[in-house]
Amino acid sequence: MKLRFLLSLAACIGISHAHDCNTLETLQTGSNDAATATVNNQLLLDKVDLTKLKELGFKPLIGTNLDDWKIHNDKPEVKFTLEDGVISGTCENLKGNSFLYTTKEYDSYLLYFEFRFDHLKGNSGLMYHSKYNTNKKFAGIQFEMDPTKRQWTGLLYAENLGGWHYPNRDGAAGKEKASKETMRELSKIGQEAFNPTGWNAGFIRIRGNELQTWLNGKLRTDYIWKVDNFPGQGSIALQIHGGKSCAVSWRNLYLLPLESESK
Repeated sequence: MKLRFLLSLAACIGISHAHDCNTLETLQTGSNDAATATVNNQLLLDKVDLTKLKELGFKPLIGTNLDDWKIHNDKPEVKFTLEDGVISGTCENLKGNSFLYTTKEYDSYLLYFEFRFDHLKGNSGLMYHSKYNTNKKFAGIQFEMDPTKRQWTGLLYAENLGGWHYPNRDGAAGKEKASKETMRELSKIGQEAFNPTGWNAGFIRIRGNELQTWLNGKLRTDYIWKVDNFPGQGSIALQIHGGKSCAVSWRNLYLLPLESESK
């Protein structure tokens, strides 16, 4: 509790309005219900104030060029471009997955971002805690971006770290599959939340090995990673999934580092 108090106190220095301080504290340490209410009030596409995010300490990850990013699986079949603050990724007949990833790594943080499928033929995701593992494979935790009828956007896929963790694995042993009822309910919520033809707002809160994600204001993942292969600090990465075709765009990536609460 002392660490959380000091974190909140430090974050509020220089913020003139108590409302802003309460917003930040809720996003950092509030319950899922409280954080969801704040996301819905301030972090939806028609409500987000990017200037306010900067005042709260969030830093933009997209600049005027891509000098602070690198590409994994850089092939002629895949292309990442930046125009007017929008990163777009496309591929045709790509073998393997490609990632545009930050050269800087992060540990615990809040991350707001917006994404859009430019067509619905491919699969994508936003990776975090991503890095090369000992087998030289690009691995990390993924905010799934799923345009299919299954609609698991916002759920937790672990790239080269065991596949689906949420909903297919529980938060304790990391091995038991979720019930069919749980999977159907998560698909239903995803179908209601996801916009297939326009921009979507994602939000990630990661504190140590505790993970929560939201899609357009809907809580999608609430998970504690307790198996041994938790990746820890890593890059933010934008995925172009291998296959016949994929076209995805991202914009307004804003990150606020938090002091790790892992033990």
